This record gives sequence, structure tokens and C-alpha cells, in this order.
Amino acid sequence: MKEIFMKKTLSLSFLLLLFSSCVYSQFAKILSQGDPSIVLFGYDESGNQIFRGPSGNVCNTCRPGEEINTTLANQVANKIQAVPVPVKTDLTVLWDLSIRDFIVSIDLLPYNAFNITESINIRSLATNSYIFRMSHLPYGVYYLKFNLSDGSVYTRTVTKN
Repeated sequence: MKEIFMKKTLSLSFLLLLFSSCVYSQFAKILSQGDPSIVLFGYDESGNQIFRGPSGNVCNTCRPGEEINTTLANQVANKIQAVPVPVKTDLTVLWDLSIRDFIVSIDLLPYNAFNITESINIRSLATNSYIFRMSHLPYGVYYLKFNLSDGSVYTRTVTKN
């Protein structure tokens, strides 16, 4: 009796294994075709979710809270320099010529106030740099607010000593 039960269990487990492999192959086939109704989740070694999306491209270098996107603000961020920091008298803002058309204006704002200290329209400049005169401003933290052509905003923090 025990042998019959064991044979049935083995044959049943074999059928389940065969069925699950067929289901998995169909699932892999759907994923390779890029079915948008399926959402994939990716996790790192410690169990943190690092990817959620319809594509099979799992980012192994990302951490929770980081986004995998290429917005205009992210593209602009790597191509802007603000020197010297900390500022004593003049702050020079430089940007790459490839992003010149994406920046509409730059505003200089104090950290703890709502008023704009200085604003410059980039389209009116002939160069790829601008110098903010900060000698008359008090010490503290300031924001450079870059208004971009798609309506988004990129900010960079600078300090004045």
C-alpha cells in the first residue's frame, strides 16, 4: 500500500514539475515579447526592491529610492558647473553647449527666503557662462534654480563665506 502511494506521489510530482516548466517557458516567452500587462520586480542580495517595471532590464546598481530615468533635469545636472564653492565674491556658472537650448533661465535664491535675488534669461546670453556677483549678499546657503524648457526645475546648492 505504501509503495502504491509513493508511486502515485512521485508520478504526481513529476507531472507538476512538467506542468510548471511548461508554464515557466510560456511566461518567459511572454516576457521576451514585452507584454506591457506584466510587471517585473528585481531585488538585490539583501532583499531590497531595486526594479519595478514592464521591461526585463533590471538595474543591479540602483538602490531603493533611486530612479532609473533620463529626464531633462538629470541630463542637465552632469553638464553644469558652479565654481568656486564656497563663494567669496563671484559665482561663475558654466554649462555645456549641448544643453544651452534646454536651460531657459537661472535664478539665485537665498535658502531661507522666497524672493529671487537675481534672475538671468539664458536665451539673451551669447556665452555659455554667467557670473553672479555675490559680494553684496550676506553669508549663507543659496540655491541656483535652473528652469528648463520642458517645465522641470533643477536646483544646485552653493554656500557663501
